[in-house]
Amino acid sequence: MHLFKSILVVLIGLCFVVACGNSHQKPTQLTYVKYVAHKRGDTAIVLLNQSKEIFSGTLMINEHGVYRDSGTVKGLVKGDTLIGEYHFLHYKLEWKRKPVAFLIRDQRLVMGEGFTKMTMGIAHFDPAVPIDFDEGKQFVFIRD
Repeated sequence: MHLFKSILVVLIGLCFVVACGNSHQKPTQLTYVKYVAHKRGDTAIVLLNQSKEIFSGTLMINEHGVYRDSGTVKGLVKGDTLIGEYHFLHYKLEWKRKPVAFLIRDQRLVMGEGFTKMTMGIAHFDPAVPIDFDEGKQFVFIRD
């Protein structure tokens, strides 16, 4: 019985040391940035919180001032590319979810377009098809 109590005290002490040792890690630092884009009468605004590994925020797209998609974006940062999902209220009628990608280029964000594939009911970009970041066709967001 005494041996059991000694082992239990050592294990609890070890857990305490391990838990306290993790407190020295710096939390992930986020930066908050607002970007605005205009394209053929459409306007889009993205508000991003971004770290080195992840991003999240909101994206609003107004099509000719008539229709509006508004929702949240979140995903992973892979080098100069942000890849994730956009969960939004489509035309203020129904909730939709689709993949989203942004390329960071010269303090701007270029929204990408790619071939969407469904896997187990989840939409994502097909990794076999490159995402198109053509600035002539896509939204180009400028830091506001």
